[in-house]
Amino acid sequence: MIKIKKGNIFSTKCETIVNTVNCMGVMGAGIAYEFKLRHPDMFKKYKIVCDNNLIDIGKLSIYQVDSSNYKKILNFPTKKNWKYPSKIEYLEDGLKKFVDTYNEKNIKSIAFPLLGAGKGGISSEKSLDIMQKYLSKCDIDIEIWYFDEKAEDTLYKEFKNKFLNLDSNSIKQLSKLRLDLIEKIKNALITRDDIHFISQLKSIQGVGDIALEKSYQFINSYNQDKNLFTI
Repeated sequence: MIKIKKGNIFSTKCETIVNTVNCMGVMGAGIAYEFKLRHPDMFKKYKIVCDNNLIDIGKLSIYQVDSSNYKKILNFPTKKNWKYPSKIEYLEDGLKKFVDTYNEKNIKSIAFPLLGAGKGGISSEKSLDIMQKYLSKCDIDIEIWYFDEKAEDTLYKEFKNKFLNLDSNSIKQLSKLRLDLIEKIKNALITRDDIHFISQLKSIQGVGDIALEKSYQFINSYNQDKNLFTI
């Protein structure tokens, strides 16, 4: 059965969640960047696959993850090169592969974003039509998500709470981030109500990929502990 949903796909209760990727080893924007931040080990494996030319349109990769809700990530190529738009045939090739192999891969339920929409350049309506055409052949629970950039994100709220409750100098010492970047991130966490996901922190002037990834990985690695940090 297919359910159409709107909000934050990371809140799904499905066993498997789909990440749309290119074949160049880059996860620099959109949902892929969120996956990169949340699952850096998955990104490293994906990068190796790309560097060895083992990924292509129609080739789907599954990664096991330790998450509170979903347990698998399915990387679904919707572009060859991240610089160029997606194509209808790219979606169809991947969807055909999924329909043919989901039972073999023991996928019991799955959450898809709208494939090729947004930065992919395919309209939401066209993407949904194609997805329903193929996924209606499956006999598992399927969710198709419209992304809502203002939806609540539990991980962002956790990140915000931890980052604001750690001493800036301790963060600097252990993360190697510059103090000015730490203060910029803290200020945005306090003052900006237009940020709802970790990836949206890239909109802070001066905060690039490396700074944001270091910030997230640092917070994710260290539990809030008064024996380690000055609060």
